[in-house]
Amino acid sequence: MCLPAVKVRHPSIANEGRRRLVAAVALLALGAIAASPAAAQTRVAVTIDDLPWVGVRPGGDAVAGTEMLLAALEDRDVPATGFVICDHVEAGTPVLHTWLDAGMELGNHTAAHRDLNRGMEPWLADARRCDDELAPITGRHGGWFRFPYLRQGPDLATRDAVAAALDSLGYRTAHVTIDNSEWVLAAAYGRAMRDGDAARMREIGEAYVAHMLEALDHFDRLAREKFGRPIPHVLLVHANALNADWLGAVLDAYADAGCEFVDLAEALVDPVYALPDAYAGPRGLSWVYRARPLSPEDPWDVSAENALQERFGS
Repeated sequence: MCLPAVKVRHPSIANEGRRRLVAAVALLALGAIAASPAAAQTRVAVTIDDLPWVGVRPGGDAVAGTEMLLAALEDRDVPATGFVICDHVEAGTPVLHTWLDAGMELGNHTAAHRDLNRGMEPWLADARRCDDELAPITGRHGGWFRFPYLRQGPDLATRDAVAAALDSLGYRTAHVTIDNSEWVLAAAYGRAMRDGDAARMREIGEAYVAHMLEALDHFDRLAREKFGRPIPHVLLVHANALNADWLGAVLDAYADAGCEFVDLAEALVDPVYALPDAYAGPRGLSWVYRARPLSPEDPWDVSAENALQERFGS
């Protein structure tokens, strides 16, 4: 079980007062989740996309930001899997080895983060190229795969052809259940960081914690309703400045809400992830929606994103 941690690392806000502030901001959302029996013993696997880094880099490089991310995970004994955009890895950088040295796993996020909706053959070439580049680092071909934008094929033929190709390479799809609009907040956080606006950064960070609690509550309740039982979840976040500063607070809030953190393999062994994929189309969707029977489009995704865009969008 992941217990709430009291240690928080942050270059400018590293104190217990920050944790209390985050808890106060998220009090209503957290109280609703913690009070619900449905939230008890929810298992969550943490996955981090777009390694080595995306956006503004704390400390000036991806290594410094990575160390902050890993500190948030290691201080709380939370396992994680990072998904690498191979073309973004600078030659000679130790950043991927830093992840492995911390006991985390690495997976394939393609070489150039192409959109599968724009063509299958160049997309598959990117997936193969990233596999070739990761193998000398991880010591194996294949492993975990994360689709860019969670888009698995705009039509049935493409979806199934890509699935067969990835299977032949030894990959298993790392489905996501707790999808969210973190990217909206990450972009706003980067702008505030560039402007040196610490107050705005704090406001965005607090909103981020509250949004991630809402996402947890929404997808956990929806999964229990659809599948008739609790399932282990897979959380998607990204390697960015927002998470370098605030991932620890999100993990603490999840632990306070009754979550137990598990590794990706333990989560995906659940039979729910072996259900047939019922969706073929251009959107990137949570597995809670995709798994048979196909769920109707849920308004929470759109309303949550729109609210964040209205408040924090450029």
